[in-house]
Amino acid sequence: EPHQVDNPASLYAATKKANEMIAHTYHHIYGLSLTGLRFFTVYGPWGRPDMFAFSATIKIHKGEALKIFQGPGGSELERDFTYIDDIVQGCVASVDRIPASTKETAHFKVYNLGNKDPVTVTYMIECLERAIGKKAIKNYVPMPPTGDVLKTSADVSLAEKELDYKPTTSLQDGINKFIAWYDDYYKDGLTKEMASYVPY
Repeated sequence: EPHQVDNPASLYAATKKANEMIAHTYHHIYGLSLTGLRFFTVYGPWGRPDMFAFSATIKIHKGEALKIFQGPGGSELERDFTYIDDIVQGCVASVDRIPASTKETAHFKVYNLGNKDPVTVTYMIECLERAIGKKAIKNYVPMPPTGDVLKTSADVSLAEKELDYKPTTSLQDGINKFIAWYDDYYKDGLTKEMASYVPY
């Protein structure tokens, strides 16, 4: 959390930095208690269909190829995939600890909420294959120059200390729970809206 992030590598990262700066300004001027939570690649039931676990599940069921980005020299991207239940625990803990919004008591805090166990995207796909019972078609391609990073890894030590945050869900367990939900919710097939969904 204390690292300088004044040189974002993507527009997405720049919007996150801008959000925290604006929040700090409101805290400073008006004495508002504000807590910022940095989520690390959240997945699970009711997730966004454009996030990898969800979109990959749809493609595996359809028999469509998964596009997997590679870094320099064919290196594999790594992500700190975090199950939704662990994220919710951190959210509730942060709300429970917000002091009153007065100039004397207000705080401005930023916490990383992640799984603190980065894995390759290929390993995530292997977890999906085991849970679904079907092999994925993998298409490895060079990472486009859009400012994405090779690896994300959450340092959650501050959240552990101040929020008693303790992620406990392994990736395979979380994927098993997600696929169980997916199979039940879409037992009659994808809805027309979901089948034709295209991310913005």
